[in-house]
Amino acid sequence: MKITILRSSFQTDEFVRTEYADLIERLENECRAEISIVGDENTKTPTAQILPDVFMIATGGVENLFKRIWEAVDVEMMCSPHQPKTVTMIADGRNNSLAASLEILTYLGNVGVEGKILHGTNDEIVSALVERHGRDSLRGRIGLFGQPSDWLIASGVDRDFLRQRYGIETIDIDLKLVEEGIRNASKDEAEKIAQTLLERAKAVREPSPADLLEAAKAYLAIKQICQEERLDALTIRCFDIVKACGTTSCLALAMLNDEGIVAGCEGDMQTLMSMFLVKRICGETAFMANPSQLTDKSSMLAHCTIPLSMCDETIVRSHFESGIGVAVQGLLPLADYTLFKWGGPQLDRYFVAEAQAVETPYSDHFCRTQITLNVNLKPYLLQHSIGNHHVIIRGRHAGEIRRFMLKNGASERVAE
Repeated sequence: MKITILRSSFQTDEFVRTEYADLIERLENECRAEISIVGDENTKTPTAQILPDVFMIATGGVENLFKRIWEAVDVEMMCSPHQPKTVTMIADGRNNSLAASLEILTYLGNVGVEGKILHGTNDEIVSALVERHGRDSLRGRIGLFGQPSDWLIASGVDRDFLRQRYGIETIDIDLKLVEEGIRNASKDEAEKIAQTLLERAKAVREPSPADLLEAAKAYLAIKQICQEERLDALTIRCFDIVKACGTTSCLALAMLNDEGIVAGCEGDMQTLMSMFLVKRICGETAFMANPSQLTDKSSMLAHCTIPLSMCDETIVRSHFESGIGVAVQGLLPLADYTLFKWGGPQLDRYFVAEAQAVETPYSDHFCRTQITLNVNLKPYLLQHSIGNHHVIIRGRHAGEIRRFMLKNGASERVAE
């Protein structure tokens, strides 16, 4: 979350940080806010492509400063379907901040934009911001490339619910557009992508140069559709691409996740929403994986694609089930991880656990990337599991996830 604090020329940045020290500290810690301060004495108009998530009005006398910032912004982009249309302001009332906020609120109404002032104690402001931004931060456009895979009989999400509750727009994408894009992709561009992959890979096992080229074309085709449709995330019925084009989307999904477009497999919307949530509230890319082997002390998960940035090293492999195309075998560090799943047609349940990786094994009996965590998932998975796929993210983030879930009324499944 980005918060811009506005102050008048009669005060300094130091004054603002001292006067609002407690609130700023809580915004940084509890809302993960990146805070910047802008003073009205700046004669050069601050420029930005989009507005910050929140303005904090620290003093009076900043109304024209706000107007200059507003007029410098690409308002059309700010009000596009995948961006919030509400301007949120914080004003606790000190230093004429509420008076200035009311003037700005009226100005926004005059130009046809909704505004909202968060006013009250620090507890009230932080609580309101966490609840409001937790929902607003999920706004976006998600592309559904084909229908969910046939074996996913319990992994859908109510699309009307997503739109009404979180402002998420879902767009149906015909897989024939991907097939056409692969056929028409630039060979030169695809060769550059393949060469970059080879340069960073530890080894190449099954794929031929022709396999690498076709996988790179799939990446270019899917990325172009994402750009044209202004997608923030996607899930794809990937096995149909294997059958129709003789290649895989595993490499494409790995690269798109690293580029900030959340990308999942098999049309699994519940797992995609899990990935989308952790990207927005934790800032982490996610490994979407199948639970594959369970003991009383550990759990191994595996899949054929993973964001390359999560791995210490990568090996270029073929797709496990089909033996076709390009998949990614990622060698993950032995570090702390969070295992997470958000599920139900109306996303009303979740599971989260923190664990350490104790092994990054390899067996020919499972998908290419494999990781073993020191957590016993048998009681949860074998009796109360929220679907098949779960996501793994670097670091310990259970607290952030639970706070979001508490605000949004989801019930937790526990591993016991």
